[in-house]
Amino acid sequence: MTKYRLGDVLTIIMDYRGKTPKKLGLDWTEDKNDIVALSAKNLKNGELINLDKSHYGNSALYNKWMKDGDISVGDILMTSEAPLGELFLVDKPIKAILSQRIFLLRPNNSIVLPWYLYFYMSSKNFQNRLNGHATGTTVIGIKQKELRNIEIELPSLSIQKSIVRKLVPISKKIEINKEINANLLELITLIWSRYSQNISNKVPLKKIAKDIVTGKTPSTKIKANYGSDIPFVKIPDMHNKVFIDETLQSLSLLGADSQKNKYLPANSIMVSCIGTPGLVSLTGSIAQTNQQINSLVLDEKFIYWVFLELRSLSNKIGNLGSGGTTIKNLNKSDFSKLEVVVPDNDILLDKFNSIAKPIFESIHTNSFETNKLNQLKKRLLHKFF
Repeated sequence: MTKYRLGDVLTIIMDYRGKTPKKLGLDWTEDKNDIVALSAKNLKNGELINLDKSHYGNSALYNKWMKDGDISVGDILMTSEAPLGELFLVDKPIKAILSQRIFLLRPNNSIVLPWYLYFYMSSKNFQNRLNGHATGTTVIGIKQKELRNIEIELPSLSIQKSIVRKLVPISKKIEINKEINANLLELITLIWSRYSQNISNKVPLKKIAKDIVTGKTPSTKIKANYGSDIPFVKIPDMHNKVFIDETLQSLSLLGADSQKNKYLPANSIMVSCIGTPGLVSLTGSIAQTNQQINSLVLDEKFIYWVFLELRSLSNKIGNLGSGGTTIKNLNKSDFSKLEVVVPDNDILLDKFNSIAKPIFESIHTNSFETNKLNQLKKRLLHKFF
């Protein structure tokens, strides 16, 4: 192993903190045919998310902004704060504006392989070092100078290649599964939109729901309430997820049973209603949620239809939230009154479900496999780094 400082194994760090279109005499176009602007909000768990909610700029803004050149394959993007340390390896060409709270790191290939550095920086070992150089209390972040000074240890390029060969196929399979699921979701959404376009029957959610459950958090003062028995869904678990089988935090049976009326069966529809309203996911198994989420327990015939209907109403749900400018709150009463379009006969629903059910089952199977691959990847990262 050879010791380096992170800055010594990079050929460039792009850091455009504080830069805005107005400072350059321009503005965002918000035209999705233009160039996407990436910020810390777009990096999560090694992938780019929420690009449809990003800003967009034209070539004039891009040329003024990206003064250090284009993003290249092999570059690593890293969030500098809020949150700190999310990573994305650029493995295919992308043109984007590097916006707020994001670094671009370009590895020196004569010292470190891009994939190796990406995996190394994803490890708990490096993340602990990163946090050790961070500053701030409310918002934890790191400055470029401190980032450059983080000490790292690297093996020879031949050993790096050996490790990369073990980890890359897992990452690629995870990526393929996600792409397949995105395509399947797009397909069933298109089919649903064709089925629903001539339907005018609107009903409030409370009319078709067996139950509407607002989640709750068991007392955090009782440590025994938390364990590994029951998935405990919070908003961060819902991003880009159709089915949720694993969560960042789980409850013990003791904690879950302390609020038995909050149990959700598999295939319950969860909708975020506070903070980031409008996220929609399905429970992959028995679960509970916190108080930021309202959930629908439905007859099986309604599940997939209403799930897709609520996804289409995501922006409307967000706008229904009341309260301050920083936190929106859609309460259970207003949520239960939300009207959705549903067929008024079972024949159409049965026909739709005959198509939708196998597609959703495939999505769930792929998601479950992805969870297992992520667990394997995590173990290997711990082993190698």
